[in-house]
Amino acid sequence: MNIAHWTEKIGSGMSRVAEEMSSIECLLGHTSNVYSPFAPVNDAAKAADIHVIHQHLPDEFHGEQYKKVYVTHGTPEHVFQSSVEAGLNIGYGASDPFMIAQYWLAKSDAIVTFWPRTQAIWQDLCQKPKKVDIVPMGIDLDYWKQAESKGKYAGNPSVFTAENCHYIKWPLDLIIMWPWVVKEVSAARLHLAYLPRDQHRWWFPWMHQNGCAFKSYIAGGALDWPTLKNAFVSTDFYIGLVRYGDFDRICLEARAAGAKVISWAGNDYAHYWLHEGDQRQMAKDLIAVLKGDAEPRPVLDVPDKKQMGEAMIAIYRRLLNE
Repeated sequence: MNIAHWTEKIGSGMSRVAEEMSSIECLLGHTSNVYSPFAPVNDAAKAADIHVIHQHLPDEFHGEQYKKVYVTHGTPEHVFQSSVEAGLNIGYGASDPFMIAQYWLAKSDAIVTFWPRTQAIWQDLCQKPKKVDIVPMGIDLDYWKQAESKGKYAGNPSVFTAENCHYIKWPLDLIIMWPWVVKEVSAARLHLAYLPRDQHRWWFPWMHQNGCAFKSYIAGGALDWPTLKNAFVSTDFYIGLVRYGDFDRICLEARAAGAKVISWAGNDYAHYWLHEGDQRQMAKDLIAVLKGDAEPRPVLDVPDKKQMGEAMIAIYRRLLNE
C-alpha cells in the first residue's frame, strides 16, 4: 500500500502526528511519505493509493478516483472561531478552516479524529451514512519514556506548561489564578514555555500587573525534544489546560515521561482535573492538588504509535476493499 500524508513539516502537533503516522506505516510494511501540499507535486505522490489530508490537498487529487482520508486536527470550536475571526478581521480571501472542514466532511472517503467528544460533534455535521472514525493518538513510547532529570526545576512544587498558544489552550486562566495559588502555596513556581514572542505585548503586562510573573519562569521559544523531555522529569506537575477537557499530544508525552498531569475535567489521561468556570474556584482546585489534598484519578494508558498506525491501516484497507 502506498500512502501520501499532506502537511507542511512545521513542527506543530499536527505535522508531528502526520510524521508519526507515516513512520509507523513504513514500519508496518507499507510505503508512506509526508508531502508538502504547497510544493510541486512529484511522481511518487501521484502513485499513492491513499491521500491523508492533515492540512491541505493539492487540486490534482480532488477527483473521485482518489481515496481521501480527512484527519480533523483542530477541535470544532477552534476551527469555527478561527474562521469567524479571520473573516471579520481580514475579510475577502481570508483563511476559512470551517468551510474547508465542511468540504472534506462531505467529499472525503473517511474522516478521522482522536477525541470521542469531537467525534460526536463532527458526526452531527456529516451527511449520513458516513461515520467519523476515532483513532488513538499514539506517540513514540520508546523516546518519551522516563529518563533521569538533569536537575530539579525551582519550586516546591514546580508546575510546568508548554502549550501552543491558541485560544483553545492558551494560559490565560492559569495566569489569572496563579497569584491566588501562590498565596496559599508560597513556594510553588510556574514554568511557562512557548509563550510566543509576537504576543508578549499582551501577556507580560497582565502577568506583571497581577504579580504572576514574580513567581514564574517564562520562556518565549518552543523547547526542543530533549529539553522538553527533561522538563517533564524535572518538575512536579505538567498542567495543560486544553478547553473542554480534551487531551493533546504534549500531555501524552508528559504522561509517558512520568509526569503528573493536570487538566480541565474530561481528559482521561490526566491525574487531576480542574473544573472550568470561575477562576477563583479553579484556583482552589489547583491549590488542593499542589498541597496534596486531592486524590489522583485513574488514568488511561498512553497509546503507542503502533496502535495509531494499525488503526489507520485498517481504515485504508476498508476504503480499498482489501
